[in-house]
Amino acid sequence: MHAITPIIAPLEIGLSCRNMDAMVAFYSTVFSFRLISDIPVLASTVAATIFSDTGYRVVRLQAPFGERLKLLAANEVSGEATGKTQQRASGNIIKAANTSFITFIVDDIATALQRALAHGATLAHDAAKIRPDLSIALLLDPEGNYLELAQYNDISQYRPDVQLNAKPEPS
Repeated sequence: MHAITPIIAPLEIGLSCRNMDAMVAFYSTVFSFRLISDIPVLASTVAATIFSDTGYRVVRLQAPFGERLKLLAANEVSGEATGKTQQRASGNIIKAANTSFITFIVDDIATALQRALAHGATLAHDAAKIRPDLSIALLLDPEGNYLELAQYNDISQYRPDVQLNAKPEPS
């Protein structure tokens, strides 16, 4: 018999970033994440050597259903640009190894798309119906990470396990 590794808390996703404040503002404003912690890690600590030999800052944001996004930014190194976004091709993203994306399931894809674009996202592919019950759009966040917006005609059919009464208030 094979043992499993139990997961004891909601999923956390880590993203490397360059402009921490802009990324915190984007995810908080567009997707209702709230700030949980903002921790500097000094270069002199053992923990720093795992992610950056110059030390780094880690900000934890929490989504309305409990998932967390950890944004990590290395301390600035002289001569390194901190505001440039990563350039990525907008199509065929699953053909490239090590490409990932975060999916946000929304109730109004047009409004979510408009809001994300107004706050620094870039359109990779406009909203399209890919099945009779599902529309998706593909974006790049302000630093070039792929985001998928998904809208289901009936979310209870796709995720009957989710308590929809936890829906966040719009900001």
